[in-house]
Amino acid sequence: MDFSLRSESEIKQRYQTTIPKEIREKAKLDVGDELIWKYDQISDEIIVIRKPKKFSDAFWGLGKELWEKENGDEYIRKEREGWE
Repeated sequence: MDFSLRSESEIKQRYQTTIPKEIREKAKLDVGDELIWKYDQISDEIIVIRKPKKFSDAFWGLGKELWEKENGDEYIRKEREGWE
């Protein structure tokens, strides 16, 4: 895990915390942005990411490296031939 920018905050009485200024600025967070929280039981880590405004935009191009050596249309054609 890359800890190139690291900061701390305290959990207050009502389980609230403040996102440190340097993190807010680096991540370009603003009032009204939504966050997704995940707890990883294996590593005992809390992961926080900004919720994308549109998930379709966030996933665009994901996995594109899988198709660098093979044409997608050709792959689908081969798969369909196997169905017959």
